[in-house]
Amino acid sequence: MTVSQSNAPVNILHKKTSAVVKAKSQAEIYFKIENMLNEEEKSVLKRGRNAKSFTMPKNADMSDYRHSTGVEALFGYLYIEKRMDRAVELFMVGLGLGEN
Repeated sequence: MTVSQSNAPVNILHKKTSAVVKAKSQAEIYFKIENMLNEEEKSVLKRGRNAKSFTMPKNADMSDYRHSTGVEALFGYLYIEKRMDRAVELFMVGLGLGEN
């Protein structure tokens, strides 16, 4: 992940980080992890995805933005529930660094 490559120029770290936090990248994570989720996690993911949104970033389409909102809701939920092992597992699979 980006933090482990901290001995790199700032602009390279910024580009790598920006690539992960874009709505399109998060939407891709959504589709990579959705089959791994239990019913409770799927419910949180769908609730976040279906939440009404009154704003949208300039460089994202509505579908990507909604899917990324679901991913953010899921990871926020896992954080609040102190299930960081599960969050890391899903994040690694979402980035293509873990097993699916």
